[in-house]
Amino acid sequence: MADMVRTVTTRDRLLAHMKRIGHATVHDLEDALELSENAVRHHLARLLADGLIEDDTPTRGSPGRPARRYRLTRAAEGHFPKRYDELLQLVLAEAEADQRLSGLLDRVAQRLADSVHDELSALPPRERLRALMEQLDYGEMMGRLDEEGGGWTFEAHNCVYYQAGLRFEPVCDLLPRTIRRATGLPAERVVCQRDGARACRFAGDFDDA
Repeated sequence: MADMVRTVTTRDRLLAHMKRIGHATVHDLEDALELSENAVRHHLARLLADGLIEDDTPTRGSPGRPARRYRLTRAAEGHFPKRYDELLQLVLAEAEADQRLSGLLDRVAQRLADSVHDELSALPPRERLRALMEQLDYGEMMGRLDEEGGGWTFEAHNCVYYQAGLRFEPVCDLLPRTIRRATGLPAERVVCQRDGARACRFAGDFDDA
């Protein structure tokens, strides 16, 4: 099988150069990347529109018009490789080895619940659950929340914690833990993708709130 090599684009080269030097002018980028002025300005305009760079031109302190220069924004960090999943796996492994994983995830669930407490506290149970799912942006889970009679189900086709959940099953219960703490509603994991199911399904009752 042929090795998969990522194509390095001009956009990649421009961002990498600015990452190394901190800030750059159009002329700096022309020289460093061997591009025309028009090409550099084109890419800078696209990066500005995407929020990946910002104007870092110093205020005028001497006669003449200072050359416009640019620097990366915090949003640009997402463009560069990160090892968050590797770090997460190591932290979870250490917590499990110390028999502290369950307690750690309880505290994580409580932190998530506390972050939305003010928005949810005055709502009735059904609205409280819907608001929680919106606040925590569980749309990334390709999920669907259904209500029937006195109960509810949430089916998620994309597990955002899939790799961690495969190795550490308590991670799969983070969502129901958070629902219980944030809404006061019963919540449990019914089926899970880690066990080969097509989707994860969570369920609970409104009547017992």
